Amino acid sequence: MRIVKLLSDEEFEVAGNLKIGDVVKAGKSVAMVISLHHEEPELSKYLGIEAERLGDFLPDISVGERIARCFILHCVEHPKPGEEVELVGEEELKRIHLSSGGFSIPYLISLMKKCRDRLWIVRNHLEKLTSIIPEERELIEILKAEIEYRMLRDMEG
Repeated sequence: MRIVKLLSDEEFEVAGNLKIGDVVKAGKSVAMVISLHHEEPELSKYLGIEAERLGDFLPDISVGERIARCFILHCVEHPKPGEEVELVGEEELKRIHLSSGGFSIPYLISLMKKCRDRLWIVRNHLEKLTSIIPEERELIEILKAEIEYRMLRDMEG
């Protein structure tokens, strides 16, 4: 997997087989996949041929790429296009959240703003943190309850 495009200081796109909620590492940055889309193959764009017709002649080229939009959670140095991306393990995720001497989620507010219409992504991430850092279960459950409340409130109106 590799970074194909930098979108802003907070976001980049990765070509690869990822799913929403995956936490990835690119260089000295850690990010979460917040959305997915599928791009047409570059060759069909340049030739002006529909992907289905191209597939008749070049099936391996006509597939296109799955692109994951990633939101940076923790950044020491911004990633660069072409940089390799890998999934973050539980130990590293735990280290990031406990690195300041105590438990913290400094990116929570900005992640909630970014995923305003899809707060379930944030809720699922907090559930993952509960299993990784069980000693902070009570605090994480409080945060998760607030997010679930916002989800319900948004459904009303």
